Amino acid sequence: MNTEAILRKLAEIRNAIPQVPQPRVERPIHADSVDDFELLAVADAVEAMSDDLEAAIDEAHVKLLAQCLEVYYAAEELSRDPANAHLIPHVEEMRRAFEQAYGKAIPPRPAA
Repeated sequence: MNTEAILRKLAEIRNAIPQVPQPRVERPIHADSVDDFELLAVADAVEAMSDDLEAAIDEAHVKLLAQCLEVYYAAEELSRDPANAHLIPHVEEMRRAFEQAYGKAIPPRPAA
């Protein structure tokens, strides 16, 4: 196993992930042999990459949801005008999709 090459590749992948500041606790690696140490170092690097990826995905989801809610609020407001009545089915579908995905009603638009 080429541990150095694996760790280098994992570092490249981690560097490509949009970074979300998060605390990372460094823990000592206790191993009985060099092989064990290398395996544990790779496992730790994979775990760190996984944590970074999860945080980046979570942050992207939060941003996307906020943008989707802005679209919903705008469409809801526009649909109140009789000239935009064609938006009503779309607003209703967005409301149904949100409730199905999150199990609750869409929150009211925050005050500006």
